[in-house]
Amino acid sequence: MPPLKTIAIAPTRKPAHRKRDAGGGLADAVATMPAQVRNAPSRGTLEQPTHRYHVGERLSMSGGGYSISRAVAACKVIALLPYEGRGQLQYRVRSDSEQFERVVVEGDLTR
Repeated sequence: MPPLKTIAIAPTRKPAHRKRDAGGGLADAVATMPAQVRNAPSRGTLEQPTHRYHVGERLSMSGGGYSISRAVAACKVIALLPYEGRGQLQYRVRSDSEQFERVVVEGDLTR
C-alpha cells in the first residue's frame, strides 16, 4: 500500500512585534509614506443639494409613480428625506385625495 498523502498546510512563523518608541505616531507614519502619496491632492467633497420645498408647504403632485399609480392632486409636505448621494431629493407627502403618505421625488412636485 502506498504512503498516505497529507494536505495539511505547514505552519508559518508569525512576524515579531516591533516595540513602539515613545516618539512614534502619525508624524512617523507620514514620513515613511511615498512622496506621491504625501503630495497627492485631497479629494474634494461634493456639496449636498438642498431641498426646494419646506415642511408644511402645499404643493401639486403629478400623476405616475412606480408600483401604485397616483392621481394628480394637491398634497402637503410632511417630511424632508435625507439625500442618499444619488438621484433626486425625496419628500414624504400626504395627498388630499388619499388616506396614506407617499415618498415622492422633487421632480414630481410643483408649487
